[in-house]
Amino acid sequence: MKEKTREYPIAVVVFGILLAFLSYRTVLASLPDHLSDFNGHTYVYLPFFFRKETLSQGLGAAPYCLWHLITLFGYKILRIPLENAAAYTNALFAVLSYMVFVWFIRKISERTNRPMGSMAAAAISFGLCILQPLEAEWMKVAGAGLSPFSLNPLHNPTYLAVRPFSVLCFCLVADIWGKQRDEGYHGIFFRVENGLKKYYIALSVILFLSAAAKPTFAEMFIPSVGLMMLIYWGREALKKDGSGRKAFGQLLALFITALPAIIYILIQFFAYFIFGGSYGDGGSLVITPFLYVWGLFTENVGLSLLLAMAFPLFVFLLDSRNILQSLMGKLALFSFAVSFLEAAFLGESTKLTHGDFLWPMISGMLLVYLAALADLIALEGEDEESPVKRGLLLIAWGLFGVQVLCGVLYASSMIAA
Repeated sequence: MKEKTREYPIAVVVFGILLAFLSYRTVLASLPDHLSDFNGHTYVYLPFFFRKETLSQGLGAAPYCLWHLITLFGYKILRIPLENAAAYTNALFAVLSYMVFVWFIRKISERTNRPMGSMAAAAISFGLCILQPLEAEWMKVAGAGLSPFSLNPLHNPTYLAVRPFSVLCFCLVADIWGKQRDEGYHGIFFRVENGLKKYYIALSVILFLSAAAKPTFAEMFIPSVGLMMLIYWGREALKKDGSGRKAFGQLLALFITALPAIIYILIQFFAYFIFGGSYGDGGSLVITPFLYVWGLFTENVGLSLLLAMAFPLFVFLLDSRNILQSLMGKLALFSFAVSFLEAAFLGESTKLTHGDFLWPMISGMLLVYLAALADLIALEGEDEESPVKRGLLLIAWGLFGVQVLCGVLYASSMIAA
């Protein structure tokens, strides 16, 4: 029998306002720094979009322009000062991510015997939006807490814009796969038992929006889903009972949903590498020695990843069997593996020190965090509980809390800078 939980919807509002304030202030604090990403996108890329004569230059420099267009709307149409418009856009995407996280956690929790209340869901969602790697001043790992190894690079506007779409794509694919493999499946997040057509359309639209915000999630996620579907199709085809044809149809349906995003990414690729390039540098895609680009950011890649992923790694050690058996767990881990390889071997010739192909790994990290959280919430909802299990669950939540504290300190330092 499910336990009733007390609801405090005001908590969702309070944490959302706090996140919006932090997101807004980090932009205003970052803009004076000529090396910050907010400065570059606001003062270098965005002005290209102001005039028809320079629009093509803007699209060449930033073909992933969703953040820029929304900021431009605030600046040109609503007459908001440019700096404030950029800050409002950042806060908008932060709150959108936060609300998607709240929805994700509540949906996962509703399937347990002890559903999570709105206050807990709001606190965890706030933490997901701001948490950072385990880090302290005495640690001598260069860059361990910065963007290439952090789930939340709070200094980068385009990643923050893609984050809510990433979560929705992950949830859609998980439910679509569940229905494809089992006709009696009832969705965790969506009512896929009533049919998949509208969810294919939703996935296509949201995946396209993710590419418009920053293509790096789709660059990781589409190959991951494609490879997993090919493996599934191959296994089904070996049965020689007709299931291979059905699996191919499912693969084809998902491929069609990804086509708009794939086409847009190809257009971005040519616009960026052939006609544009960051700060006019041009550049090209290159294959690098293993972990070469990572080595430009940290003295120890393994330790940096351990610090960045302490929470999900502990949950994996705690309950690896269930994570590996769940659709979300498989999808998250496979996506991270693909993103790891992209980060380990790819770079941009003129900007290796920008670590452009580390961004897909950050999206891969996000999915691993979501799978770990889903499993931890499921463990919390089980009726049987021993003192040892309770202690391990507390350690897991403790790790999550410490990483959130590191995020609060990091955001505070950005605002104070």
